[in-house]
Amino acid sequence: MRLLGQDAAVLGAAGADLDALTQIEAWAHRSLVVPHDAPIVDAHVHLGIDRDGHALAADDLVADMDANGVTAAVAFPADEPGVDGDFHDANQRVADAALAHPGRIIPFCRLNPTRPFTRALDAATAAGARGLKLHPVAQGFRPEGAECVAVVREATDRGWPVLFHAGFGARPLGDAFAGLLRQVPDARLILAHGGRGDHRALAAATAAYPDVLFDTSIAALPDLVTLPPERLVFGSDRPYGDHAQALHLVGVAARVAGWDAAAVRGVLGGNLTRCIGPVVP
Repeated sequence: MRLLGQDAAVLGAAGADLDALTQIEAWAHRSLVVPHDAPIVDAHVHLGIDRDGHALAADDLVADMDANGVTAAVAFPADEPGVDGDFHDANQRVADAALAHPGRIIPFCRLNPTRPFTRALDAATAAGARGLKLHPVAQGFRPEGAECVAVVREATDRGWPVLFHAGFGARPLGDAFAGLLRQVPDARLILAHGGRGDHRALAAATAAYPDVLFDTSIAALPDLVTLPPERLVFGSDRPYGDHAQALHLVGVAARVAGWDAAAVRGVLGGNLTRCIGPVVP
């Protein structure tokens, strides 16, 4: 077993002197225990400078991953659509970051389904993208709408999973994603934030689709413990979230829900790599 989120030696010293940590921090660290053979793969990271000011550079991401025992991370652009609105430059920067950090950063591209997207997908494929991120709130589209269905169909035909923002400002989503899945039933979807805000409806709407996963980034603990662990993938939502808190949330969910070691391995990395393929190119 190993501790997550901080170096075990540091935590041991801190445990001997609780003045170095608050009681809450000490309890949090004790919950972050996983088997030694569990690689940690983050499903949800934004690189670049978002329109709301949140920013994350690739080197800073990798340093944070190293500090928290994270093996690899799926990364996609922040909300930087560019002058043409097609995320071309932002997608290329993520692809370049993946080349600079092979095996550590897994590049997904991002686009706006309401704009022509075939050329953007072709460019992202050529640059090495392995999946697609869509944000219905930021880009103002409906998951079940014709434009989104078309791009999910295209991504699925390319063998890509599609990660959706799901929650935090989104409208009711159960019927929306049910409508999308009726039209693209073979889509591999990752619904972010555990579907927070419409979790029950989303869980019901996707129950018959085993290729739909939920990431744990900034999710609600009561939502996570009601989902089967084989449907969950670890996510941080960097730079909005952070790895230490994200790992703590998974640790607490594992204890509350009674996940065994195999389930923990799946949530932390196994379920995601089954969806996106091996981490190392």
